Amino acid sequence: MKTDETLVQDYLAAVERESTALPPAARQELMADLSEHIEVARAERPDDLREILREVGDPRTIAATALHEIGDSTGPSAPKPSRRRSPAWLPVLLLVTSAVLPYAGESVLLDWTSLIMEITAVVMVCRSGHWTPARKWAGLILTTLVPATMNVIWYLVVVAPGHDSVIDAWWLPLLAVSFALTLWGAGWLWRTRRH
Repeated sequence: MKTDETLVQDYLAAVERESTALPPAARQELMADLSEHIEVARAERPDDLREILREVGDPRTIAATALHEIGDSTGPSAPKPSRRRSPAWLPVLLLVTSAVLPYAGESVLLDWTSLIMEITAVVMVCRSGHWTPARKWAGLILTTLVPATMNVIWYLVVVAPGHDSVIDAWWLPLLAVSFALTLWGAGWLWRTRRH
């Protein structure tokens, strides 16, 4: 049969095991408070240790309650800095515009502007709360990664070696497919956004 001290130690060890999700300082404070509470109750009722531990509560419940209170304590007393949420249409529009802009004229400025817009759109989608992580990945793969990969392969295989007849025959269809993928991915992102 376990002694009273062993019962208390086992109980506190169970609470500590269940409260590993708490920050270390909060866990130490919880353990100190519980230990003190049990000692005070034992001083008042020395023969009721099992009842005292039952009244204190289940270790799992105590840990869950402490974790919940930690989460709530960051609310009103310590306000989180509010960040303006960008509208879902903005990164979608940037993705489409960045796909069209390089073909609007023969200018390095247009190419760089397009690249900056695309990077901005990707960052906005990644940081946005409008989509789940899986939808973000799928949308960005369709709108940026696949078209960019197609363009790089096209450049390395056809343009750099100077196959002019292939360039003339396949440039427009490849461009259409690349742009269609971007439009389809942007449309999919728009349809799957959270409202």
